[in-house]
Amino acid sequence: MNEKGLQILEQYDIRLQRSFGGRGSLILETDQGLKLLKEFAGSVQKLPYVQTLLEHLEQRGVCRADRIVPNREGALVSVGDYDTPYILKNWPAGRECDPKSEEDLLKSMRTLARIHREARGALQVSGQEKLKLTGRERSQELERRSRELKRTQNFIRSRHKKGRFELLFLKCAEDIFRDGRLALERLESSGCGALYERACREEHICHGEYIHHNILISRQETAVVNFQRFEINVQLNDICLFLRKIMEKQNWNENLASRMLEAYEKELPLSEKERLYLAVSLYYPEKVWKLIHHYYNASKAWVPEKSAEKLEVFLEQDRRRKQLIKGLFALSF
Repeated sequence: MNEKGLQILEQYDIRLQRSFGGRGSLILETDQGLKLLKEFAGSVQKLPYVQTLLEHLEQRGVCRADRIVPNREGALVSVGDYDTPYILKNWPAGRECDPKSEEDLLKSMRTLARIHREARGALQVSGQEKLKLTGRERSQELERRSRELKRTQNFIRSRHKKGRFELLFLKCAEDIFRDGRLALERLESSGCGALYERACREEHICHGEYIHHNILISRQETAVVNFQRFEINVQLNDICLFLRKIMEKQNWNENLASRMLEAYEKELPLSEKERLYLAVSLYYPEKVWKLIHHYYNASKAWVPEKSAEKLEVFLEQDRRRKQLIKGLFALSF
């Protein structure tokens, strides 16, 4: 274990037995169970809300989570002589959810539904506190992303020397803009804005990064970690992210997607308007925006070959993606 980590651990009443690297952090076997020590770069002001939420979920028996362990002074963040902030978290035992295992995926969907149901109203915040924890409305978010796509297209056009990724994006850009526009128009005309208003009013809480890396599965339980990006918003955003990530790896397998949604709805049924919101969110070319966002905000002198490969995969899967949306939600654009 490195010197920084040892110095931080001196601020806690725990005895270290063994340590090993994992997830860009240190996993510790201690006299008080498994812990995870990592550098902290998030919002210190948000951490007490994360703690309250995780305590609520654990008390309700929804899932085990990774609550932060306070140091001897009661602080959630610890800083040593190197001025680097760290957090120490309880760490559930288990392996990451396997995106190729249907059993794991169905367990994960059931767990997500329970989190969504039990997290509603868990914080009881209002006023400025609530505003700080509330995410953007979906149509505003899609508008912002579409503007970034257009801005990047103009930037690439102005470049004299273009690489493989840039040429590929210019080739498909108009189709991407069209799909983004259709998704936004359907979202705005459907009255789905009422879902956001309800989510804000009733304090619906999203995990914010519900992906297979943050789901730990053991024989006894399914645990969920890394709630630091949680927000008050339409909870379907979590389903959309998880489904999209899995479907990209499963070549948009409609039968699997149907069983995953069915697993969720056994715990928390969806209304027709919610299914429409989910379909439109999946239709928006999110993967392309993510690649473009990374490109535009990173060094453009060298674009990783992997970016072009990911864009090619998206274009190859695009027909199956749209077929899934049409088959699963009976929705055409």
